[in-house]
Amino acid sequence: MLDGGPPPDPSAAQVASGRLRPLRFGELLDTVFTLYRRNFLLLVAVVAVVQVPFQALSALLPRPAVQLPRTATGTALTQAETQRLLHDLVTSLSVDLALLGVTYALVVPLQTAAFTRAVADRLLGRPASVGAAYRAATARWLPLLGLGLLLVACFVGAFAAIALVFALLVAAGPLGALVGVVLAVAAAIAAVVAYVRLLFGSQVVVLEGMGPWRALARSWSLTRGLAWRAAGVVVVLGLIGGVISLVLGGLVVGVGAAFGAGSTAAGGVTAVGQALVAILVAPILATGLTVLYFDHRVRREGFDLELLAAQLAGSPPAP
Repeated sequence: MLDGGPPPDPSAAQVASGRLRPLRFGELLDTVFTLYRRNFLLLVAVVAVVQVPFQALSALLPRPAVQLPRTATGTALTQAETQRLLHDLVTSLSVDLALLGVTYALVVPLQTAAFTRAVADRLLGRPASVGAAYRAATARWLPLLGLGLLLVACFVGAFAAIALVFALLVAAGPLGALVGVVLAVAAAIAAVVAYVRLLFGSQVVVLEGMGPWRALARSWSLTRGLAWRAAGVVVVLGLIGGVISLVLGGLVVGVGAAFGAGSTAAGGVTAVGQALVAILVAPILATGLTVLYFDHRVRREGFDLELLAAQLAGSPPAP
């Protein structure tokens, strides 16, 4: 990310130079994987801090196996069977909803904030640790939670409005249905564009200290004219992470099968293995987003390392 070509260690070279320049596509990917490789233990540990307890909680929570009672053909369920089935359904749904709430209220915001701070520290040549990352994360937890709720509300509201318009057009007849299909396609494209333009909301909340609304406006500004490039980076990193997940996931399934298909041991090995794969793969895209955020700031604002590092530290740069 410095003048003079891509360095073997981005963080060290940035500190030595103090100058930042826009990265080419290949250089950006190289920076992401160099950061991941050189800070592997730190980044994996940041993810594991919240993922390991969450996965353990998910595995330990009692969840009944919902099975439809076997009855003779055409025979209705007895009252006891119906009550038991409803009880199992409600219990299982309650557990799933509780886990979903924990995921989006605690796991995602804290992991996102801690990971963003850790990557930013290493990219700017600052000392980084799991403890420091999570101290910064707890300070920005509420704004990140608000950002997540705001995004969900916006997308749900937009989807509901589009669904209502589509239903009304379909009810109007064949021509209305055709117009509805066209509008639905246009809405899908607009949703993708909006996702890319709002890509840096979390980074802005964590690293610039803004609230949810200002963070979204800031992300929209940073991605102006660069949305296609950002989308390309996200797609490539997503594909790389997906391929790695498939390969490692296949190995996990194979190891689990060696303990006997359907056995408790096989299920345990598979669950642990899948959690480990998720922990190993998650840093790839998360690192990419933070590197891409800094690259966009350099492209749009021409900031140097001293100013960026000073802002991260919450103090003015030296004169």
